[in-house]
Amino acid sequence: MTFLAILGFVATISFLAFRNTFFGLKLLGGMSWILFFLYIKDNPPGTIVEGSAVHTVLLVISIGFGLMIVLSGLGRGISRTEKWNEKQSETSEGFHFKLPDWLNTSEDSQETKERKAKENLEKYRATMHLALHPNK
Repeated sequence: MTFLAILGFVATISFLAFRNTFFGLKLLGGMSWILFFLYIKDNPPGTIVEGSAVHTVLLVISIGFGLMIVLSGLGRGISRTEKWNEKQSETSEGFHFKLPDWLNTSEDSQETKERKAKENLEKYRATMHLALHPNK
């Protein structure tokens, strides 16, 4: 019964931690998994033998979940950027990774890349022509 109560508490706190951006709640969620680790370290659930492979996996999983919840809160602060041209503010949460242009596979992007490549080629050709034929 104690195992189920602790597991229910940990699951509830973890769910709330993932739904909220408050870092203190995420820290509490991670620490609750450490509490779960400490409990099952000395009191393996059911017929699991202490020190067995299953017991070790449960311990590693509980530490992993604890770290995952705490680390998920590191980049979740609300960042605010001002769009000076449009006089609007944009609010975003979490990490934002921008893919490099060469990884963007959308059709518009491909057409834009081809157009820019043609423009660069034309500029290069014009520059080379002027360098090779200075009198013309």
